[in-house]
Amino acid sequence: MAEAKIKHFEHFGSDYCHLFVHQNQIIMTKTDIARKVTQEFINTAISNNTSYSKHKIAAYIHDLHPDKFSDKEDARKYVRIVTGSMGRKLASQDKQLAADFALLEQPVQELDLKPFIVPKQYKKALVMSDIHSRFHDRNALETAINYGLKRDCDLVIINGDLLDFYQFSKFDKNPNILKYFYSEREWVTDFLELLQKHFGKVIFKKGNHDIRRELHIQRKLNDVPEIDGLTDIRDYVFFDGSTVEVIEDYNIIEFGKLNVMHGHEYCGSGVHVAYNRLNKAMDNVISGHSHVTQNSIKKSISGKFYGSWTTGCLCSLSPRYNPQNNWNHGFAIVEKEPDGEFIVDNKQIIGNKIF
Repeated sequence: MAEAKIKHFEHFGSDYCHLFVHQNQIIMTKTDIARKVTQEFINTAISNNTSYSKHKIAAYIHDLHPDKFSDKEDARKYVRIVTGSMGRKLASQDKQLAADFALLEQPVQELDLKPFIVPKQYKKALVMSDIHSRFHDRNALETAINYGLKRDCDLVIINGDLLDFYQFSKFDKNPNILKYFYSEREWVTDFLELLQKHFGKVIFKKGNHDIRRELHIQRKLNDVPEIDGLTDIRDYVFFDGSTVEVIEDYNIIEFGKLNVMHGHEYCGSGVHVAYNRLNKAMDNVISGHSHVTQNSIKKSISGKFYGSWTTGCLCSLSPRYNPQNNWNHGFAIVEKEPDGEFIVDNKQIIGNKIF
């Protein structure tokens, strides 16, 4: 075998590749391969505003040239050499930062925050929250629904905690109560079907109680991966002919210029719930979660008014875990105007009467 000659030539900026010329064939060294492939990944990453980790590039190089690299770690060593991790730079200084970021793995995004925008054809909404399924107050719930029908609402927004999922609570459970929640799914689907029958459009935004089941299942996934995919509450509340829109608990509903949120999205509420949520939202917002009816209006320095409304609950006012409280029953009617402005009619229910 003839002895190879070493040839130098400029490649990728100021760096030089070492190529062995053997029997009229150009054979790339491990460093050359790592530099060429890495540069291609960097160019692609910068063009597409994405990134590729050195580990991923090394795995690709090893798969492409298993005859030259003993394993992925061997390939990764050469990727580190050509990217400057072991003292050499790949690009000129003005491009180095972009190249370095192209070799960092993409950030992990836990939530996909995306508001649900209520279609324009819906003008008047009955907003109810904190029904808590089998813990609902029948008289209060029926009063709210009857009033919504009398006001010709064409939309129902269930603003969180339709379900209770008592069986998945981290707190102690009363077995005499627990048995009633074995039929919670049937109650909820029947109730949603009732609302769809009378109002047409139903939007159900999940609250903190509504996600108890999926969080419970997610905790079990490490032990029983076969149950993955069973967490979606859409399947749980589905009924034949259902058109109910289900909104994730972390996403906001936009009804015109009014933001609808359950309330658990903000940590802490205090006594002045509506006031505090207005300070946090810095925008118009209606919420539940705290089981009290409150209103707060503020004027900005530019003279624009913003409001916050919290609705009362439609569940029992004397639960075992908090028998003495300042809760009240309530709901709201929200009328949306053509320009997105709105009127909130925030109601309390006392003794089956609406105030």
